[in-house]
This record gives sequence, structure tokens and C-alpha cells, in this order.
Amino acid sequence: MIPGWLRSGLPGWRSGSRALLLGVLFLLPGVAAAMPRLELDLRLDPAARRLEAAAVLGDTRGLAAVTLSREAEIIALAADGKPQAIPVDRSTDVLRLPRGTRELRVRYRLVLAATGNPDHRQVLAVRRPAASAEGSFLPAGSGWYPDPGVLFSYRAAVRLPAGQKGLVPGRLLAEQDEAEGYRAEFEFPHPAEGVDLMAGPLVVKERSLPLGARQIRLRTWFHPELAALADGYLEDSARYLQRYSRLIGDYPYDIFSVVSSPTPTGYGMPTLTYLGRDVLRLPFIRTTSLGHEVLHNWWGNGVYPDWPRGNWSEGLTTFLADYAYKEDEGVAAAREMRIGWLRDYAAVPPGEEFALSEFRSRHHGIASIIGYNKSAMVFLMLRDRIGREAFERGLRLLWERHRFRTASWGDLERAFSEAAGRSQAAFFRQWVMQAEPPPLTPAQVAADTDYRLWRRIDPSLLPPILREVFVAPRAAYLIADPSLAEAVPPLLARLLDDKSPRRLERPGGELPLLVFASEAGADAWLAAHSLPPRPAALRGQGTAQVWAMRPPGGRVQVMVVARDAAALRALERGLPHYGRQGWIVFDGARATARGVEPPAR
Repeated sequence: MIPGWLRSGLPGWRSGSRALLLGVLFLLPGVAAAMPRLELDLRLDPAARRLEAAAVLGDTRGLAAVTLSREAEIIALAADGKPQAIPVDRSTDVLRLPRGTRELRVRYRLVLAATGNPDHRQVLAVRRPAASAEGSFLPAGSGWYPDPGVLFSYRAAVRLPAGQKGLVPGRLLAEQDEAEGYRAEFEFPHPAEGVDLMAGPLVVKERSLPLGARQIRLRTWFHPELAALADGYLEDSARYLQRYSRLIGDYPYDIFSVVSSPTPTGYGMPTLTYLGRDVLRLPFIRTTSLGHEVLHNWWGNGVYPDWPRGNWSEGLTTFLADYAYKEDEGVAAAREMRIGWLRDYAAVPPGEEFALSEFRSRHHGIASIIGYNKSAMVFLMLRDRIGREAFERGLRLLWERHRFRTASWGDLERAFSEAAGRSQAAFFRQWVMQAEPPPLTPAQVAADTDYRLWRRIDPSLLPPILREVFVAPRAAYLIADPSLAEAVPPLLARLLDDKSPRRLERPGGELPLLVFASEAGADAWLAAHSLPPRPAALRGQGTAQVWAMRPPGGRVQVMVVARDAAALRALERGLPHYGRQGWIVFDGARATARGVEPPAR
């Protein structure tokens, strides 16, 4: 049974139910000496946005402090069995402990933020625990549990009211779904960087996947309206698990879940992926993003990046998932993706790029271009250099040596050097540690007709794309029609990496420019400023048209032409996702047509 100290204030435990055995801090041989162990007993009421929790955190090496949100109301606190004074006024999220503490016990309550309706960029930027009846997400590192600040293992019991289900990453140990509510227990015995909690009015569907000598549980946890999609996601999840187990090594867990979110998330976590329910409906997700997130169970959640020395996992995952699927489609599709990477790179102003060893996470457009696109291209160049057989042998070496451990770019260099039978130090030094690509001779450029080298292509040789303005560190904007002025600021905030763009009264200057004009006055405004006319095929189409142009002798310019302010506001959610396009037509919030011309040769 649950100890009374923990059970107090957390009603709902049923006699005879499988109890979470708190106090058994380390269940695996050797784990106690290696990392802390966290035990959680959680009761979440999404409608009330309230979390009640009891936690035991143990570390034989001693705990000096933990992170727990300053918004948490601490009910009881004990260190090594001795009650501690409860802080009344906490100015930070750090909870200091007596020197040498080996076990922390804490009961607390937390009122959560409302889930709301954020867009994709806001979801990435805001990591705050939030709840609602439609879906709750308590992200790792947001202070909702006592965090020791180092890798740890954990076990968690989760309880929710009737009509709700929830989970954390890990093996499912027990589950009950009854009239009085839902409860489940999970365990993650491996080193973890954090704990994510997801819940909602979810419907579970399950199948079993034979994988070698093991049976892997595959699950979908979908909102009811997505139930018809479950079989397809289970089938494709199985296919990806088989693919990457053959390529890299055994899938490291005994369960994989696809979980729907009410917000436009796209997260890969150990044993699961958490995807927005609108995202899950998109027909291409099963053949693209799903495999990417499955692969993160090897790279990122199975082998951890050595963060201070650079995040290599996103690039390797992009190469072995997104790009590999284009190779599966054929030579032309893979080539088009490489051209897209180089077109994006051409949009990065000289002097604004940085070395791969400095990439940590995607927080703006340039970081994405370097950390995902350049990194993926570097892995392609490495495979071209040492051969596919040696490259895949290097992947398996990396997995065998660093499973559930951190790995740096230096560790990757050593694995691929051994697999190739010769040092790759110079290659990694050039492409990982240095920001600028090496200078290429006209002969090297001429020979790269297949676009397999990371290099700058003269933007004037390429059709302009929207991203050339969107990712600019310094940009300008112009409002050609005052009737649109009120709708411009929120759209600007979502489109531009430059959060303080300069407002101009007339076009010109050295900065990439974003122009907002009305349907009625756009053509006259362009003519009055001697700018290229609106493409004839766009006139009168939809409620808004967006296109990029490169005036002679000037910086790239993006025109956003809308029927009225309402049509402009409708672009806030969708337009930021179309940076790789040269032109788009919108009908309300929906893109009805788009395109990019091929690059000039």
C-alpha cells in the first residue's frame, strides 16, 4: 500500500489496487550509484487545472537542491525523514536542501495555466504546464516536479477523472479505467532528462508488434474524432520501428505510442510522440513527421546530445528520416530536397551563420537552417565520403557505445572514423567546428551538378522565396494601405525573426522588406514605386496573395496583398509555415495554391 504520509491529502486510492511502491528508490543493479531516482504520485484535474502530487527523490550521492516551480504550494516537506520548514515566500524555483540530503519527500499542489490556442511558434517558445478538459501538457523542465538537474530514472502513478486518460514516457506497468476515473503506472528505468505528462479525453487503441524475440506494444491515444486514423498510425509506427531496428540496433523500449494534443505540437519523447490533432489529420504526416519522431527514440532520446558541445541529433534524424524518405521516392525528390536546403542557406545573410557545434535547439529560422538542414547535408557528405556500408557501420557503433549515454560530435567522429578505417578528424573539424564552408574552386562548383555540397549559391541565380525576409536578423516593413494597419503587428510578430523590424514609408534601402497592401491598391502602389508588377496569375485569386520578388539592385521583398484586414488576420497561423515558397494564394486561412520555380543553372 501507499505510505500514509503520501496518501494523506490525495484521496481516491482503492483498496487492493496495485500500489506505487515508493521508498524502493533503485530497482536495477548499479543504477543507485549512477543516478537519482524519482517516484511520483500524481492526481490531475484538467477541468479545474489543478495538480496534486507527492514525490520522493533519492540520490545516494546527495542532493543539494532541486528545481520546483515557485508557484507550487508545498504542503509537506521532509529531508532524510526529518520534517523541514515549508518556505512561505519563494523568490526562485530552486529549493535548497540540508547538506548531504539523500532523500527528499514533498507533497504539493499546483494550479496550471489554461491550455489556450497557441500557434506553433508559441508552443515552442512557451514551456509552461497547462491544462484543460480538451488536453493537458506538463512539459519536462517546466518545474511541475522536483527536478535534480541531472539524468535520473523515475516511476509515476497518474490519476485522472472519468473521461480522461493520461501518460508519461515509459513502460506501462498497470492501468485501470473505471467509473470513478482512470489511473495508470509507468516506469522509466533508464537515464532521463525529464518527465513529460500528457492527458486528455483520449481513446486508446493497441496492437502488438513482434520485433526480434520481443513483443512491442503499439498504441494510439487519440481524441475521439481521430479514432478512424488509429489503424494507419499503428501500421506505420510498426514499419518505422522495424526499419530503424534493422538499420541501427534494437528498439530500446517495449512500447511506442502516438498521442494527440489539442495544440499544434510536434514532440518526440522516449517511447512516444506527441502531435497536434490538426497535424495528425494531415495526409503526409504518416510518411514524414511520424518516422522522424520514431527515430528520435534512437537519436536524442536513446543517445543524448552533449548539449554544451552541440546538438547533432536533429541533423542526423533529419538525414535518416526526412531525407531518406525522399531517397525512397527517387533521385529527383532527393535532389529537390537538397536544392531546398541550399536555397534556405542562400537566405542566411553572410556573417549570421554559426558552427554546428554551437547549435542547441531551433528557436528561429537561421537556427533551423543550420541545425537541421546543414547538419543533414553534412551527414550526406560524410556518407558520400566513406561509403554507405561504412556509414551504417558507424551508426551501429554509435548506438552500441552510447545507448542511454551522452555523445558529443567528437564521439561521432570517433565512431565514423573507426567504421571507415581512417580518420575523419579533418572533415569534422571543417564542417562541424567552423561556421563558414570552405572556399570552393569554379571547378568544384561546376562538378557539383547534383547539389551534394553545402555551399552558398548566389541568391540572384535563384527565384526568391519568402524565407529570405522571414529569417533576416534585421528586416523592414511597410504598410501601403492604412486600413490594414491594425492587423499588421500580430502577423509581423509571427513572421519575422527580427522582433523589432524597422518601419519604412517608402521602399528601398539595404534591409529585406515586407510590404502589406490591399487588393484594391496593390497594383497602383507597385507601379508608383517602379517595382515589378504582381504576377498576372495571382490577380484576383483568393482572399490574399503573397509573393517574393527581387527588384533590380535591391534586397528581396515580400508582398502581402489582402482583400481587407480580416483576410490579413487569417494568415497569422498558416503563413509562417510557407517560408520555402515563392508565392502562395490563400482563401481565408487555407493555402489553395503555392509554388517555387526551379533554381537557375
